[in-house]
Amino acid sequence: MEKWHKTLIKEVADLTKPALLKLIKNESIEAVGYIPPTINRLTQFMKEISYFYNFSLPHIIIDKIKGAIPIPQKTFSKLSQRVSNAKNSMRFNQAISYKKILLIDDAVGSGATMNEAAGKVKFNNPTVHITGFAITGFYKGFEVISEV
Repeated sequence: MEKWHKTLIKEVADLTKPALLKLIKNESIEAVGYIPPTINRLTQFMKEISYFYNFSLPHIIIDKIKGAIPIPQKTFSKLSQRVSNAKNSMRFNQAISYKKILLIDDAVGSGATMNEAAGKVKFNNPTVHITGFAITGFYKGFEVISEV
């Protein structure tokens, strides 16, 4: 693993952690979940960022379902393709008793992945309040999904 990868990820964590700690306190967040990556890499951003954040909250586990050829969201040009890919690539198998959960993703384009992850959590507990946070985002002509 190249050391500069971790150094840069730590810089991102150091820049974003204070805002997240404030959000966690202000919203009374009880648990955190990290959106899993699609592509296997030597350095997994979400794994490293969760290590550097080191929040003293329980973790919600969202599993990535990987097919023979994993397809990243950014490769889809249509919102409907992104929604379908997100819906079919995540699994959530926990009982949820928390009232407020924070979901964190490395990047949001259309919002489909975050929305589908939130939907899967809410399927197990319809009363849970979910707050989403993305490290970065971009706008590429999509109508951003903002509600589950």
